[in-house]
Amino acid sequence: MLHHRSMPYRRLALLALAAVMLVALISACGKKEAKATVIATYNGGEVTDKEFDKYIAFQGSILGNQMAMYASIPQFKEQIIKQYIINKELIKSVSDEDKKQAKTAADSFKKTLEQARKTNPDLKKQMDADSLSVKDAVAMYQETAELQSAYKAKEDELKKQVTDDEIKTEFDKTPSDYNVVTVRHILIGTNDPNSGAELMSDEDALKKAEEVKAKLEAGGDWAALAKEYSTDTGSKDNGGLYENQVAKKWVGEFKDAANKQPIGEIGDPVQTQFGYHVIKVEKREEASSADKLSQQAKDVIIEEVAGNKFSDYMKEQEDKLGIKITLPPEPSPSPSESGAPSESPSESPSASPSASAK
Repeated sequence: MLHHRSMPYRRLALLALAAVMLVALISACGKKEAKATVIATYNGGEVTDKEFDKYIAFQGSILGNQMAMYASIPQFKEQIIKQYIINKELIKSVSDEDKKQAKTAADSFKKTLEQARKTNPDLKKQMDADSLSVKDAVAMYQETAELQSAYKAKEDELKKQVTDDEIKTEFDKTPSDYNVVTVRHILIGTNDPNSGAELMSDEDALKKAEEVKAKLEAGGDWAALAKEYSTDTGSKDNGGLYENQVAKKWVGEFKDAANKQPIGEIGDPVQTQFGYHVIKVEKREEASSADKLSQQAKDVIIEEVAGNKFSDYMKEQEDKLGIKITLPPEPSPSPSESGAPSESPSESPSASPSASAK
């Protein structure tokens, strides 16, 4: 909770986690199924819709995530396919030791899955409907573990390449991002962090946050009030405390409050993507220069710089592979479906626009 979701390195980590599962299809789909349609080509191979469908089935039936929803959006689907192809190359670097550990993890997963199929009829039914066998799922799981090792090895390699000059350059852009701050806060969340379902309106959340602030100013106990009101599971049982944190790790509005709010005062409620926060800054160590950074702050910069290097590396791999996506055009909605006149072909936007950066 509260981590800055637009940080390049964290964005890459999430992208890696989402895309990493695709590589399992390398071994799980050794034979082409009848009537498979090629949806991408690259220097050395091709990807079919059958392979991709099996990946989606694994994501939904086994992992229970929302990948199918993202895969239905053309620009996201294109990026996922590109990651799959790049991952086919990355996995070649996995060490024998990492492969051995992945096999051990997969063996354990197999036992868990077989037991789940016995106790959860819906799981078995869904896997059967998706033509997803236990063998398929275990193979995907094993190669997922292998690829995670490949990603980590590459990330560790890139971190070691970060120089003092690069650290200084990054620090000089926004020195206050690397202040080390201790805060207490109580979050009145507007949405459930797991399901995304609305908990309350912005108006009601602000009203409750103001009530909490008033209770704190009247001498209320932070620990008791955080436990009662806060929806931040990372701090509600600890009196709302985040101790000695690098400011850049927080989302923008929270970070600004942590950097600017007077120490020892309870500020007005601050709105972020999570809801409204009642914040008290207890301590703040200003970052004066790059050579005086705490190791914690320096590590944040190293992650940032290494993340950018990782982006460059992935783009280089994509270029080397000469990836060409050949997805069929998305059907345009009919006038009756859209409620508006249809556009002429020359006026219609591309069926597969490039993915935009977050």
